Amino acid sequence: MIFVRDVMTKNPLCIEVDDSVTKVQSLMRDTGYRALPVVDNNKLVGIISRGDALTVTSRKTNIEVRGVMSHNVVTALPDEDIFSVTKKLTESGIRQLPVIDKDGKIVGIISSMDILRVFLDNKYKTVKKKIRDVMSIDVVFCHEDDEISKIWNLIKKSGFGGLPVIDEKGKIKGIVTRMDILRKRSVCISKESGKRRKVTIRRVMIFKPYTIMADDTTENAVRIMVSKKIIRLPVVDNNGMLVGIVDSEDILRSYLN
Repeated sequence: MIFVRDVMTKNPLCIEVDDSVTKVQSLMRDTGYRALPVVDNNKLVGIISRGDALTVTSRKTNIEVRGVMSHNVVTALPDEDIFSVTKKLTESGIRQLPVIDKDGKIVGIISSMDILRVFLDNKYKTVKKKIRDVMSIDVVFCHEDDEISKIWNLIKKSGFGGLPVIDEKGKIKGIVTRMDILRKRSVCISKESGKRRKVTIRRVMIFKPYTIMADDTTENAVRIMVSKKIIRLPVVDNNGMLVGIVDSEDILRSYLN
């Protein structure tokens, strides 16, 4: 049996409740972290995700973390087994869980990527499935010429961390994520003076993204995700046409089943 303590990241980077949201944005941009635990006097009091951080678009704001963080935090314990935590991740729809001790002090963090790595290392026997059996076919997508403000609102509304970018024929051209927006700060589509400027997806998207085919296996999808440190893959046919998308949550859910 493999436990949380065996695979978690110990002594994770944490944020104080009175830190500024712009500080969080900077840390996420520099480190690539998708979420950061929030502490007060070394006790876990919340968590702030990329989505939370990006609700603040002004560069001159003094808004504190306490104003945008999530208070109801799903947590893990060091002696929980991997399957228990996998169930928590898939049911909550989040990508990482703070790990706390009996006193509520944060001692680590465990992510969906940590768990995928466990399965990839064959520490548990899992049934290989076809991507077509676990992927989502109702894909929310965008185009290169779409304005970033429109797509940012679409990302917030859909709850997805990123969207595939396709051309007018439906062929995959790229992918755009919250991190891409955060790194370019292009979510700030209005100047501080209030004058509007147009910023398109083309400016922030990743061209020629990693993809997978529907007849491929979940094992190969995990291998790509772990090696490239990504959590979603557009699914394409032989002509490069978008037919679906698969993410780490889809894979983990298939392991539970």
